[in-house]
Amino acid sequence: MIPSRAGVNTLSEQKRSTKRSYRKSTRAEQEQETAARIVDAAEELHGSIGPARTTVSGIAERAGVTRATVYRHFPDDEALFVACSSQWLSRQRLPDPTLWEERTDPIERLRVGLADVYRYYRSGEQMLTLVHRDQEVVPERVAARRVTATAGWVAALAKPFATRRRTVHAALGHAVAFSTWRSLCAEQGLSDRAAVDLMVAMVVASVAAR
Repeated sequence: MIPSRAGVNTLSEQKRSTKRSYRKSTRAEQEQETAARIVDAAEELHGSIGPARTTVSGIAERAGVTRATVYRHFPDDEALFVACSSQWLSRQRLPDPTLWEERTDPIERLRVGLADVYRYYRSGEQMLTLVHRDQEVVPERVAARRVTATAGWVAALAKPFATRRRTVHAALGHAVAFSTWRSLCAEQGLSDRAAVDLMVAMVVASVAAR
């Protein structure tokens, strides 16, 4: 049976439509791969030289694209910084206050919580050090996310102490700060466990003080 002209035209249109769909799909995948390379390059540079010294030109060179391509995918520095920060965080095992809250004893919860926070700090030390050093260039959205997370840690640790005293909350805030961990462990050479012991003693003293 010989297909009609209409049937031939329909088959041709279907083939052209399939080719167009394939080309669109391929282009979309290529664009996604390019965006991923750009974010990877930004993350690598943030973690090696720091955000303040990272330039669009440097990102483009490491990603193997042009500056124009970087800006096509990320129209401003904030958009790229947010994407980079989100990707880095997704690769970390973040502190989990829901696990601390299983401990009802305030001192036990404090030990478990600080150990969790300090483990995270140690594993992400290089990136966290550079981001804190260059905090003046960190977008407000990213900085606010960090502040919110830290406040959540303090709230979870403070709850079983059942006190609103500013000295206790100040002691807890100091204990969970990255700058505190870095001073005690990275600079003074304490182990995470020794740093936890020291901070627990400080918080207990703030609770007992009148």
